[in-house]
Amino acid sequence: MLVGLLWLQQAVFLVGDAGALTAAQVRQYTLFWQKHAHKEDILIWLGDNVYPRGHDGSGGAVRRWKRLVAVSRAFPGRVYAIAGNHDWKSGIAGLRREAQDLYLLPPPGQIGPATIETSPWLLIALDSELYIQTGGKDFLWQALDSLVVTARKKNLYPLLLLHHPVRTAGAHGGHFPLGAHLFPLRVLSRYLYLPLPGLGTIFILLRKAAHHPTDLSYPAYRQLSQELLRRVDSLAVPIYIASGHDHNLQIHRIGPNSWVIVSGSGCKTEPVARSQATWARATLGLWRLTPSTLAAYALTRPDQPIWKFPKTLVP
Repeated sequence: MLVGLLWLQQAVFLVGDAGALTAAQVRQYTLFWQKHAHKEDILIWLGDNVYPRGHDGSGGAVRRWKRLVAVSRAFPGRVYAIAGNHDWKSGIAGLRREAQDLYLLPPPGQIGPATIETSPWLLIALDSELYIQTGGKDFLWQALDSLVVTARKKNLYPLLLLHHPVRTAGAHGGHFPLGAHLFPLRVLSRYLYLPLPGLGTIFILLRKAAHHPTDLSYPAYRQLSQELLRRVDSLAVPIYIASGHDHNLQIHRIGPNSWVIVSGSGCKTEPVARSQATWARATLGLWRLTPSTLAAYALTRPDQPIWKFPKTLVP
C-alpha cells in the first residue's frame, strides 16, 4: 500500500521561460526544491531556456545559461528540457550547447515525438517551434496516437510537452489587458510607463492582423493546436499537455480528466485574461503535478500552493 501511495505522489515540476534568471531567483528555486522536491521527482524546463537569442555562445548567454544549470543541479531528481522559439534563434548549434548540460527532448533538430518512460508517466515531447517553422510536414501524428494508447495499456499517464500552448489566455492567444493599450512600451521594458493609448491599440490590432509566428493565430501554430486538441478528444484518455511561452500560470480543463497547463513565468510575468481559463494568474512561479493533484506555486511564497485541484487522474 505504501509503495502505491508513493507512486501516486511522484511529482513533475513544470517551469517555462526561465532563460533570464536573476541571482535572487536562483536562490528562490533552490529553496523551493529543498522544501518540495525529492530524488524520485522530475523537473522539466518548458523552453525559452536562454533569452533573448538562445545559447549563442556570447558572454551574456553563457551567464544566463549557467544560472539555469545551477538551478537544475540543485534539483534532487531528474531534469529534462525542451526547446522554445528563443532557443531556436541560435539555431541547431545553440540547441547542441544546451544539450551538453541538460537532457534535451527531442534531440536537437528533431521534431519528435520523443519519449521517456518513467512510471507513472510517459513523457512525450515535440519541438513545436520546429513544427511551426516546417508546417509540421515531418511530424508523425499516428506515432503520437500510438504512444498515448500504449501508455494507457501500461497504466502510464501521458504528459505531452511542447513550448507553444495549444490553448492560452495570454498575449500569444490574442488576449491583451487594458494596460497593453495604455502603455505599449512595456513590451520593451516593464518600467516604461509612458501612456500612449492610441499607439497601443494600433500596435495590438496590427499584431492580431499580422498573424505573427509566435501567436496562436499563425496558420501552422493554429493547425498544431487544433490537431492536438482534436486527437485528445478522440482518444478519450486522461492526458496533460504542458507548455510555456506565455509568461504566466494557467490551467485549462479540456476533458473530464485532461488539462492544458501553461507554465511560462519562470523568470518574468505578463498579464493574463483570467476569465478565459479555468484558473490563471500573472505570478512568478511553477506547476507541480502528480496523478492525484494539480498545484500552482508562487516562487516568492513557496510554503503553500496558490491553487490546487485535488482530482485523481486514475480512471
